[in-house]
Order: sequence, then structure tokens, then C-alpha cells
Amino acid sequence: MRGRSGWLTLCAAALYGLFGFAVLASEKPPDSYAKNMKETNAAAQALGKSLAAKDYEAIAKQAATLKTLFDNTLSFWEERKADDAIGFAKSGSKAAADLEAAAKARNADGVASAGKTVQGICKTCHDVHRERMPDGTSEIK
Repeated sequence: MRGRSGWLTLCAAALYGLFGFAVLASEKPPDSYAKNMKETNAAAQALGKSLAAKDYEAIAKQAATLKTLFDNTLSFWEERKADDAIGFAKSGSKAAADLEAAAKARNADGVASAGKTVQGICKTCHDVHRERMPDGTSEIK
């Protein structure tokens, strides 16, 4: 009985190792998600310039675009049931909505605060869920 138990434990550990590795392996992002991330990056870069210029009209427009992109990101992570990424996407969407409202109201403090939050959300999620590959591309981890 003892020998059989040892073999079962060894087999279970081997299977866990194989499946654990598969779970930790990177995943190539679907084209739709890669496109969404590229659009998010472009909008965030444009937002940075608009924030520096205090161009409230452009900030409101870019915030609305980012809200839509964060909502798309949210749908992607909801399908994968990744609670932390879901939270990041929800926070990004809310911050983008707050930023749009502050920009429309020409509220400099609100724009500064929400703008900082929007810009920080991307890095927070990337630190946890993006893996840079040697060729410069990114995969989902």
C-alpha cells in the first residue's frame, strides 16, 4: 500500500507540474485584443500631450475614447475570469469617465487627478499580465 501511495503522489506531482506550467505559460493575444491595446496606447499618448497643453476639449474626447477602450478590455478579462484585471479595467473606465466630466467642466484639479489615474492604470495591469518577448512583442501572462 505504501509503494502505491508513493507512486500516486509522484504522478500527481508530475501532472501538477505539467498543468501548472501550462497555466503559467504566456498566451499570444488575439488580434482584436492586440488592436485594442494599440489603440489604448495611442489614445493614452495623445492624452498625455493634451494634459500637458491643458486642452480640455481634446482631453474630453480622448477620455471618451479611452473609456470605450477600457470597456473593451473589461470584456476581454471578464471572459477569462481574471479578477485583478477586471478591477483594473473597471478602474480605468471609471477614471476615464471622471476625466471626461472634469475636462468638460474645465476642472483643472479633477483633470489632473483623473488623468494621473488613467495613465497609471495601464502600467499596473501590464506589470501583472503582460510579458515582453525577446522580439519586442508582448504576450499575455
